[in-house]
Amino acid sequence: MTAQQRLALLSALALTACVSTNDEPFSLDDGDAVAPAAGGYVCDSYDAAGEKIDAALQARLIALRRDKKTQYALVGDSTSPAAPFTLHRAKADLSIVAAANSDAPGEGLFVAEFADAAKAFKFYVEADDFAAQAQAIAAQHGVTVASDRFGADLAGPVEGQRAFMIEMAAEPKGWRMSTDCRAKP
Repeated sequence: MTAQQRLALLSALALTACVSTNDEPFSLDDGDAVAPAAGGYVCDSYDAAGEKIDAALQARLIALRRDKKTQYALVGDSTSPAAPFTLHRAKADLSIVAAANSDAPGEGLFVAEFADAAKAFKFYVEADDFAAQAQAIAAQHGVTVASDRFGADLAGPVEGQRAFMIEMAAEPKGWRMSTDCRAKP
């Protein structure tokens, strides 16, 4: 498998089990900024059982800045497709990742944790028990969460969706690590 294929797999894994919404509760034009480590990262991907998938992937987390607004892209090489995403702080080093849905309006949402001055980060997607953890929080914010084998669909008032995701992202229950990246030595 080429680096480009592995990066596509990494992106697909991160977004496959994401929380999907037809709205935009988090701005795709702007988000919180982190300073990515220079020199790139080595990333491992994990399946739903916590097993490592394939060999480590080398990638760069690139900050895209325009008009004092920040987006990011994770790229493997100059020919790799890159899907921009934004980060929105939920709690301490935990952020909500918002990426545009590729085939429909709205966003794919998951969680990132940055550590060691952004020299390491992890992506978290919903775990099998996400729906059980989410129902009470969803009701508090007037939103609905419907899960299927591809992830969860979030619907309701946009402000409620935003509050729901911030609260869910701040609590590790219901999430599982899909990707673990560390700065290359």
